[in-house]
Amino acid sequence: MGSTGTDVAVVQAVYNLMLETMNPPQGPMGKPIAVTGVFDGATLVAVKNIQSYFGLSVDGIVGPATFFVFGQGVGPFTTYGGPVFGSRQLTVGNSGGDVIILQNRLNCFAYSALTGGPTGTFNSGTAQAVLAFKRDAESNGDTGFPPNDIAGFGFYNASWLYTFAGGRSIESGRNGFDVVFVQALLLDLGYYSGNITGYYDAKTVSAVKKFQTAMGIASDGIVGPATFYQMGLNNNVPAPVPLGVSWPPSIVPKVTACTVPLVTQTADLHPYGVASLVINQREGFESLDVVGNFLPDPSTFGAGFTQYTFTLTDPRTGQVVATAPMIQTPTSVSPEDWAGTFSPGVKTIVQGIVTIYPSGSRGLGPSVLSGNLQQCV
Repeated sequence: MGSTGTDVAVVQAVYNLMLETMNPPQGPMGKPIAVTGVFDGATLVAVKNIQSYFGLSVDGIVGPATFFVFGQGVGPFTTYGGPVFGSRQLTVGNSGGDVIILQNRLNCFAYSALTGGPTGTFNSGTAQAVLAFKRDAESNGDTGFPPNDIAGFGFYNASWLYTFAGGRSIESGRNGFDVVFVQALLLDLGYYSGNITGYYDAKTVSAVKKFQTAMGIASDGIVGPATFYQMGLNNNVPAPVPLGVSWPPSIVPKVTACTVPLVTQTADLHPYGVASLVINQREGFESLDVVGNFLPDPSTFGAGFTQYTFTLTDPRTGQVVATAPMIQTPTSVSPEDWAGTFSPGVKTIVQGIVTIYPSGSRGLGPSVLSGNLQQCV
């Protein structure tokens, strides 16, 4: 609970897609959930539903066994000899198990015409297929793809969402969402007539063998690289289109900000400023942004003062809990504007007293501006 990120969003999105696609005889494995990128209570229930449905240990944790149901092999379930798919950037000349998976995933769709088949080596055909996939994904609403033929980390997020078969060979005893794809495709092609269950049962194995025989490849009932390739040759559609889901999902960060004025602590009434406490409520990140305006040159307060620094003091204890240097914003003459920030990450910032001082080799000088975050509005 509480984990956040695109990997959580992928789990949520694929779960919803599977609910739309599957029609198991005992009914669906739950209800659709919001794609937020936050592992919340609804996501926990969904993961437990998945684990229960596929006969896994029901702990609500998306570990190696649960990833395997999603068609992603990690840890002891790493497939094709590794490296793990998505663990490195892939480009022309690379080879390995992750390249086989990349080709499998692309070969399930129209990109099979570009790859030329499974080779295990990232060749020019694979590069063309990667670039074509990116262009198709962008036409479906995806953003942030570099316009190149490299399989990088943004590409992986989209590939897990759109091409959820190919991450492993499918054989008896391997059930999961990649089996859903195989059943749905063979149903469309007329080789399968059962329910879309995600179970690689006898009826599904029989359909695979019929397809393999018709394609002139080994009829062993195992969906491996050669079978994925033949499926793609008979599935002349770009990957993003059949699912109709744009990526990334519309995750709207909830950000709050409260601001207090910083008032002069000197006889000079000109200086003023503001302190803003900014909180990303969805991910828990906090930052304190401080600006001092119309400040005199620091040396006005004595030799050795060369810049400004702000501190944050806990009003309950009187202790300084943060000290941060400030930088001068681009101005050529005095008076000057200075700005600084304190960003501790996922940690609560004390709503205390913010004070700006001249600073330098002599330490901190007299306070110039101050304000209390407890008065935040």
